[in-house]
Amino acid sequence: MNMLHWFCTCPSFVRKHKNGLAFRLFSAFAVSLFLIISLQSLAEIALMKSMLRIPASIQTKMLDLADQANVMIEDGDMDELADWARAQEYYLFVLDENKRPITHRDMHPHFAFKLRYLRPLDTQLDNEVNRPIIGIPLKDGLTIVIQMPYQYHPAKDFPLYFGIIKFVISGLILGLFSWVIAHYLQQPLAKLREVSHKLAQGDFDVKVGEEIGHSVREFSELAHDFDNMTHEIHSLAEKQQRLIRDVSHELRTPLARHNLALHLLRKKVDSEHQHLLDRLESESNEMNELVGEILEFSRLENARYSTKLEAIMLESHCSAQVAQRRVDLKLNQSLEMTATQPIPMAMADPRLVTRIISNLIGNAIKYAGDSAVIQVIVTPYTEQDKEYVAVIVEDDGLGIQEHQLSDIFSPFTRLESARDKQSGGYGLGLAIVKEAMSVMKGKVKAENRKEGGLRISLLFPV
Repeated sequence: MNMLHWFCTCPSFVRKHKNGLAFRLFSAFAVSLFLIISLQSLAEIALMKSMLRIPASIQTKMLDLADQANVMIEDGDMDELADWARAQEYYLFVLDENKRPITHRDMHPHFAFKLRYLRPLDTQLDNEVNRPIIGIPLKDGLTIVIQMPYQYHPAKDFPLYFGIIKFVISGLILGLFSWVIAHYLQQPLAKLREVSHKLAQGDFDVKVGEEIGHSVREFSELAHDFDNMTHEIHSLAEKQQRLIRDVSHELRTPLARHNLALHLLRKKVDSEHQHLLDRLESESNEMNELVGEILEFSRLENARYSTKLEAIMLESHCSAQVAQRRVDLKLNQSLEMTATQPIPMAMADPRLVTRIISNLIGNAIKYAGDSAVIQVIVTPYTEQDKEYVAVIVEDDGLGIQEHQLSDIFSPFTRLESARDKQSGGYGLGLAIVKEAMSVMKGKVKAENRKEGGLRISLLFPV
């Protein structure tokens, strides 16, 4: 009764789980096992049919023995025939029509018993090693019967052949099915990787569920969860942008009223206390600048969703910024630009390029020292077989300690020497540079020069 109930419920169980990964893998392994067993059986049968014959060299020897026996029978010397038979490698006799030896040589009882299973020369041998009795007709109705030695039986090498067949067929079938299964599983994973890459680029319109379909339940459920996650990330990103925009607006409104109040207050405060108003105005300007940098950093974090790159000549942008920032140089500082020709066009956003180059030159002016020599170099650059245009801003100042090089591009990171208010800065400048280069699909690297000083390289894709 239980078995009948199982057979009745099995089809519904199969229908329920037929789209599951476990069922698909089990089916594939079951098919591969069936094919391995079937092909091995067919190969072994084909091998036995083709090889279970008396080898051609042995057949030739037996026919030679039959010819020699015919010659001796014609001579009529039975004693010589008996001596000749006794001297052969093979155990043999010449029999009459009644299967009795024509010589007086004694026959082994086991050999006499096996005569009832006498085989012709072209017989199909057994798949086990034995010593079959082969009969070859002679003249006058006589027959020469020869016992084939077991060492010449072709089945003695079958264990080796069968082992090779099993190894080869198993390897081929398992290799084929492994490739099929890997390809079958790799397709949805490749779709997931492709969609996650698009998501990292800011494309929230992708739908993994539509790409993968419903062929495998586990992958379909994963795709559904991935789509839900994409929706949540998009929603959070929009909320973050809206929050930053609203907060900055709310901050700048009281700052504007504060500056207006300071402007009106200047007319009512005597000259002795004007320096206090200057201090308040400076603090207000710093706050306004900080809000602007926070906004710019937040905008850049989300700029990959809307930025459109175009081919530009980087040397012209760098030249314009060098000329513009020369007015900010300290008394003994110098700022020069070098461009290696020819320089290919680079893919970038002109506004971001202007912002980050100005930022790097400004940093060098602030921190490289009162007598710093600052250089801006534009040159072609190759890294890992990929072509770039490198914009290098370097100085001959004190540089940065090696353990701090990896941290200078993090938001709100300021070195110990730059933490005082006199040096300015909020630790967002280089973070903005890194985000801008990421938006433009480029790279930024910082290193200390061997001659002393800091070198920052911007790599723009050609």
